Amino acid sequence: MTFKAAYVRQTIDHQVIAPSVFGFAALALVPFFIKEKSKKLKALALISVVSMLFLAIPANLPLKGIPPLLFYPAMLFSNAYDTAVRLPQFVLVLLGKSSVEADYQKRMAAIKASNHLPPLDGTVDLLPAELNVLVANNYNYQPRPVIQSYLAYRKSLIKTNENFWQTKKAADFVVLQKMEDTYGYYPALHDGPSWLELLSRYEPYWCEHTALIVKKRVQPLAIKLKPIKTIVAKIGEPVTIEGTGNGKIIFAKINAKITPLGSLQKLFFRIYPTNITVKLVNGGSKSYLAPTENLRAGFILSPFISTPEEIKELYSSSKTALNGNTVVELKLSERENDLPWHILSEPYTIELFSLEPPI
Repeated sequence: MTFKAAYVRQTIDHQVIAPSVFGFAALALVPFFIKEKSKKLKALALISVVSMLFLAIPANLPLKGIPPLLFYPAMLFSNAYDTAVRLPQFVLVLLGKSSVEADYQKRMAAIKASNHLPPLDGTVDLLPAELNVLVANNYNYQPRPVIQSYLAYRKSLIKTNENFWQTKKAADFVVLQKMEDTYGYYPALHDGPSWLELLSRYEPYWCEHTALIVKKRVQPLAIKLKPIKTIVAKIGEPVTIEGTGNGKIIFAKINAKITPLGSLQKLFFRIYPTNITVKLVNGGSKSYLAPTENLRAGFILSPFISTPEEIKELYSSSKTALNGNTVVELKLSERENDLPWHILSEPYTIELFSLEPPI
């Protein structure tokens, strides 16, 4: 998990934690240099230590506003300071005088108050990620395998979640909150293919601005994807999306490949996710992050959905309230790169499908 967070998701705090963990692990091999006489074991230890140090390189490369080689020491100092600040609370916990339990109950009460939800008799899951809402409401939590949508960052993980909805273990209810996270992904990319299963196997049960709750159907709807068109496109150029409107749900699979240099960079440093910009029929434009693995797995491109009310409308036969959310144009582009080459190769393809029969 530490490695994934630091070198796949590229979260800054874990970029510090990971090399620290690896570095301390490497220190355990130091005695081999002192006491071990076998040249083979010494060589193995040396290779291991060098490998650990090599993994620490990404945390020492420059970030905006921070000179090279200063980022890692600065973050270590910040973590040490944070530890010192929290030390008194830790001592109170050991002495049994801490207010942690009371603070926790207050926090849960505040979360429940700001996320008004009804009692639910059955198992419950939630999309995309705010699991503390389930804890605060004391629901019978029955999670999908990858419990938070942003953690399904590989096509195989996304597929694992998609398949889960077809099993008897799938929750009786699913709480669908606003589709947003701290990373800024395109809303429907959260467990993208799973939306087809949710539309087929669940139906609206309760809805307010805080969430839409869907309940498992007695009998799933028989829906399938009908191919519309495959478009060959260039990075950074707008692409007209055909076959949208009239209440249609358009599913897309976008195959954007990373260049060899981009793959090498991703292995040893960070790459920024692809940027997706969509233009709506009402003239509005929205821009989000879109990791290539999630794009490749597939997602609902049109109509644009984000809020619980919009998601509920997706279940209606007319979808009148979503007429203005029809996506008529798409553009895939690279974000900035720290190194002087392109991350995405050209061209890329867009496979468009319509959901049949319309819900």
